[in-house]
Amino acid sequence: MQIQHENVQVMPSLPFKYYEHSHLTSINVAPHWHQGIELNCLTAGDTLKFVTDGKTAEYRPGDIWAVNRRSVHSASGIPNADWEEFGLIIDDDFLQAQLPESTNWQITLVGPQASKIAPTAYTDIRAHLIAIHDLLTQGATDLVRLSVLSHFYELLVQLAQSYTVPLPPQNINANQSLADTVMDYIDHAYAQSISGATLARRFHVSFNHT
Repeated sequence: MQIQHENVQVMPSLPFKYYEHSHLTSINVAPHWHQGIELNCLTAGDTLKFVTDGKTAEYRPGDIWAVNRRSVHSASGIPNADWEEFGLIIDDDFLQAQLPESTNWQITLVGPQASKIAPTAYTDIRAHLIAIHDLLTQGATDLVRLSVLSHFYELLVQLAQSYTVPLPPQNINANQSLADTVMDYIDHAYAQSISGATLARRFHVSFNHT
């Protein structure tokens, strides 16, 4: 069984990274996390087991779901299904600059149960994700970027209006700047072998701080 991280791609001037699992690539993804919010759309295949922070959900073709910032997640499914899944990872600096209140977002978009909360928004977000996917296959032209952004901004509006709740209060980290720096490093180097000792040496702190 082949297990890998998402092979993300970037188109210049777009505020997100994106990835696609087709029938040519494994649907199995090892546990990892992102600094930004991830949105997913399963369009073909079979039952996908998706684990987020230790909780398992099952998604089927037609389902969409989100992964909150810094939530560890993984995926697995049978190898012989004709998988088609598309996802994007929103640039967190961009999102917080455009929507400062998004710093306090907890996303509640989790498949079919979310469609019962706001069925129209659910359908619209899925349509925007599919449209973005189809546009990205056309190449990096100014017109494509403009069309992608029109769908992306509308997607954000629907997400904000229908599928966000405030985060619960948390204790303030006395060394938040260092924590953010370390997490940003992990986000960019997640494919490498990283241990607490490695982080301690890199950021010149004791092991207990990691």
